[in-house]
Amino acid sequence: MELKENIVDKELSEWIQGIKPLPEWVKLYKLNHHSPSQINAADDMWGYKYLYLTQEERRNLPINSKMHSGVCIGDMGQYEVGNYIWKFVKGKGLVKTEIPKTKKIFEKVLDKFDAYQPSTDEDKLSHQENKKGLALTFHQLKQSLKEIGLKDPIECERSVSLELPGCQLPVIGRVDFEDENNFVELKTKWYKKNRPRKDGSSSYSVPKIEEGYMGWNEHILQVAFYYLATRKKPHLLVINPESYNIFTPDNCEDLKPENLKKLINKMRVVCKRREEIMERHSGKTTWVEDIFPDFDHFFWKGMGDHLTAAMRLWGHV
Repeated sequence: MELKENIVDKELSEWIQGIKPLPEWVKLYKLNHHSPSQINAADDMWGYKYLYLTQEERRNLPINSKMHSGVCIGDMGQYEVGNYIWKFVKGKGLVKTEIPKTKKIFEKVLDKFDAYQPSTDEDKLSHQENKKGLALTFHQLKQSLKEIGLKDPIECERSVSLELPGCQLPVIGRVDFEDENNFVELKTKWYKKNRPRKDGSSSYSVPKIEEGYMGWNEHILQVAFYYLATRKKPHLLVINPESYNIFTPDNCEDLKPENLKKLINKMRVVCKRREEIMERHSGKTTWVEDIFPDFDHFFWKGMGDHLTAAMRLWGHV
């Protein structure tokens, strides 16, 4: 599910401290772990978010309707099949908490969905389209989770860690859904805006789910992390309002254990390089000298004032 790194930032600090002694520059940058989403981020976006912004500023970064809609579907999945969810309790750390059963899952999460405040007119239109497909996507979610067939007890958002060779910080993430032998990584695909009609009006369509869709490599790396951290059978579940696909080692070559293990070197290279940058610059913003920014990349779209701040940081304005 999306936005898990924001949860990790806040809730795992106490748990992380017990893993092993951390280097001095951890205190300077206040960054004490890697995560799958961090590893997938481009270096310039990672540097801006995790070396320049504070933890509180990161939590307030703008999101879009697609991200919010994905979080809501994840919540529905937890109510649908989950028995326990791991939550942070002040003074106790992460605690396994029973998920209350409810027959009104959709209505319960719809309130959260409707509470979202779009930041732009374009995002408002996107949110309206996504609401039309929310119930349909929930139906696809229920069908797909039933097909996967996780066995009770099913846990949600359990924190797992992985030590990478030659790296000083652990990689930490939270598993969407898991039972004793299997885990599920959930991804959602929402309506995309098509080219304007001749009269200037807009239309939306549902992106197809196939192996070559945008984000495939990033999603495979996330699955690789959870496989290496848990050694459970992976299920990459991708859903949209019209269909779903369940990728496993049985039907997807990329998810076979021998191929997932190969990605540990990619993770190691990214994490080690970033640790060297943090160690070299010791809390200063001079790390921008070692990272080339690409402000034309779609990751910067919708960042608003943060794009201006980043360009100023790199001396582009």
